Amino acid sequence: MKNSFFRTLLVVFFCLLIAPTLSAATGAAFVHGKGDETLANYTVAWNYWTTDMLRASTNNWAVPYVVCHYDGRNYMWVAADTVAGQLYDFIVQNNINDLVINTHSFGGVVIRWIFSNPSWDWRYPTIINATRWVNTIAGPHKGSEAADLAGTLSGSWLTSWLVSLLNQNHDATMNCQTSWMAYYNDTWLYGTSGRPALPKSFWTISGYGLWNDWCAEDIGLATLSGIAGLPGEDDGMVAEYSAEGIGSLWFRTKANHHHNRRNDYRPIGDSLGTDFQ
Repeated sequence: MKNSFFRTLLVVFFCLLIAPTLSAATGAAFVHGKGDETLANYTVAWNYWTTDMLRASTNNWAVPYVVCHYDGRNYMWVAADTVAGQLYDFIVQNNINDLVINTHSFGGVVIRWIFSNPSWDWRYPTIINATRWVNTIAGPHKGSEAADLAGTLSGSWLTSWLVSLLNQNHDATMNCQTSWMAYYNDTWLYGTSGRPALPKSFWTISGYGLWNDWCAEDIGLATLSGIAGLPGEDDGMVAEYSAEGIGSLWFRTKANHHHNRRNDYRPIGDSLGTDFQ
C-alpha cells in the first residue's frame, strides 16, 4: 500500500516518543460527514460508520475511541465547535496524547477548520497537540461538483431522489461547493498549495469506484457522477483531485462514497487499524 512503509516508521517514532510518559495513552476518533440533523445523535453517528468499521479501525476494540456526532447540516465552524467539545473531553478524561482522527467526507473539512484556526476556540490547541495525525477519507477539500449541482435542484418529483441524496438545502452542502471551498482554502484553511502547512500530518484516501453493488445508494452515486460532471476519477460524490487536495495520499480505493465509510466492499477499516499495530 502506498506510503505504508513511511507510515509504519512514523508509528514507531510516535510510540518511542510517548513511551517515557507512563500515563499517556493512544486513542482513535471518528468524525462523520454532512447529512441531516439526526447525525447529532450518537447512535445515528455510530451507524453512519457501522460497527464493523469501528471494530476494525480500533483493532477489535483494543484502542480507546470516541465517535463524534454533530448536526450534519451545519457549517464547518459550527460543526467543529461541537466536535471539539467531544474530542477535548475524550482527550482529557483518558489522558490521550497520541490521537488518530479518522474522518469521512465533510468531516475532513470540519477537522481542517480546527487545525487551521487554533485560536478560534480554547479547546483547539489541546486537540491539535494530542493528535498524531488525521486520516481523511473522501474529503471535499477543494469542494464537490455534486454540491454545486445541489444548489440548482428543485424538489420536483423528477429530482426529489437526487435532492434527498445530496441533502442540498442546508449550510454544510453550500460549504462544500467548489467556489466556497476555493474561498476558504485561500483564507481560513491551511494545507492547500500556497497556504500555511497544517500543524499535523493529514493522510488522504480517495475513491475512484462507482458500481460497488446494485443498492439504491450506489445507483444514485453512479448517476450523480455523470450528471454533476465530476472531473477525472471520483467516488460518486467527491472527485479524487479534491480528496487529495491536501496532505499526503495514503491510498486510493474502489469503494464509492457510500462504502468508503464502511468495512465491507473494500476493508478500509482494516487499513485504519494498522495505525495501532
